Amino acid sequence: MHPRGRAFARLAAVAAIALPLLSGPAFAQQPVQGPITLIVPFVPGGSTDTVARLIAPYISRDMGVPVVVENRAGAAGNVGLLAVAHAKPDGATLGMTDSAFVVNPAFVDDMPFDAQKDFAPVVLVASSPQVLMVNPKVPARTVEELVALAKDKPGRLSFATAGKGTAIHMAAEQLKRAAGIDLLHVPYKGLGPAMIDTMSGQVTMVFGGPHTARQQVEGGKLRALAITGSRRSPAMPDVVSFAEAGYPQVDMVTSNGIVAPAGTPADVIARINAAVNHALKESPELKEQFASRGLDAVGGSPADFRDWIASELPKWRKLVQDAHLKDD
Repeated sequence: MHPRGRAFARLAAVAAIALPLLSGPAFAQQPVQGPITLIVPFVPGGSTDTVARLIAPYISRDMGVPVVVENRAGAAGNVGLLAVAHAKPDGATLGMTDSAFVVNPAFVDDMPFDAQKDFAPVVLVASSPQVLMVNPKVPARTVEELVALAKDKPGRLSFATAGKGTAIHMAAEQLKRAAGIDLLHVPYKGLGPAMIDTMSGQVTMVFGGPHTARQQVEGGKLRALAITGSRRSPAMPDVVSFAEAGYPQVDMVTSNGIVAPAGTPADVIARINAAVNHALKESPELKEQFASRGLDAVGGSPADFRDWIASELPKWRKLVQDAHLKDD
C-alpha cells in the first residue's frame, strides 16, 4: 500500500470511532438551526482558506445563521474532508474543496472516502489558473523557447512544486506531456520554499497563482511565460494563455467548491447554492476581492458541480497513470 494510503486508512479508522456517520429520517427534515461550520482542510492563509473566508459572510447573510470557518489541515486535505464526510447530514457542516479533492484519488488507492459517494456537491465557488514562471536568467521568454531549451537539455531543467499531486505539480506534468519534454521534479513542503528556490536560480521554473505570480513578476524576481487554460487572466492580462502558446492541454486550475455530507437535505443544499450564486453575481465587493486575488467566480448548480467532479477524477487518474507518477 502507498504510504499516503496507509495514513489515510488510519485516519478513516479513527474517524469511524470518533465521528460516526449519522443519517436517516431524524435529520431529513431538520432545518439548519445553529451555526454552520465551513471546514477548510488546509492551514490558514492559503488560497482555499481565502475563498472560504470571502464567501462565508454571504452564506451567513442568506441562511440567517453564523458561518464559522474552521481549519483542519493534514494528509493533503483529507483530514478535514473526512470530518465532513462523517458529519451529520443536516446542513450544519460543510467543506471547502480544492483540486486535491479530485487529484488525490489518482495517487492513493485506499482513500478514506469516496469523492462521489460520500459528499453532496453544493456549488463550485471559484477557480484560479496557474502561471508558469522562470528564473529571469533562464534564456527563454516564451513557452516555445522554453520547450526548445528543454529538448536541447533533456532532464537538466527543473520545476519546483508545493508537493506531489498539488495543482502546480499537475500543471507541470501536463506541460511535460503536451510538449514531449523531460523535466526534473523538485518537490517542496509548500509554495513559499518552491518560489524562493526558483527566484534564487536553484530551480528553473515554477507554477503559481496569479496573485502570487504578479508580485514576483512585477518585482523582477521571476518572468511569466504563460497562464493555464484557454484565456488570459485579468490579473495578468499581458501573459498569454497556454492555448495561445499552442498547448491547450495545459489547463490545470485550482478549483474551490463547497460540499456537504451525503444525505444532506436537497432543500438545504439548494438554499446554500442560491446564497453563493447570489453573492457571486450580485456583490461588487466580492467581485473586487476575487479580481484582486486572481480568482474567477464560477457558480452554477449542484448538478454542475457533480458533473465537474465526475469528469475531473478520470482526467487526473489518466495523467498519473500515463506519466507513472505514483512510481516516482
